Amino acid sequence: MSLFDTFFNHSLYQLVVILESGEDYTAKAKEAALEVLQSRELQPEELKNEATNFWEQQINENIKSLLLSKQKPTSSILSEEEMSVIFKNAFENWKENQKTFEVDTTKYWFV
Repeated sequence: MSLFDTFFNHSLYQLVVILESGEDYTAKAKEAALEVLQSRELQPEELKNEATNFWEQQINENIKSLLLSKQKPTSSILSEEEMSVIFKNAFENWKENQKTFEVDTTKYWFV
């Protein structure tokens, strides 16, 4: 059974995961996933939407480690500008979330 046959019944999101997962999959697996996507004759917007969903989830889950390592993820589907927007939104959400954990020091003043 070829990789094309293996990936043929995978969902669009699963194929995007294969393409965007960096070193997690071999080059042959990525080529097979790309062939499956091409055989489905998808609209570019569909593919971009799934890639955006994937990257939003990945960046939101790993924002702290990405910030600490000063790594900016790259996508084979999305442009650098689209990735920057996703990263910026995730950073803003992370900052807002961090504010909810701040201690209100005005409540703990001792005279």
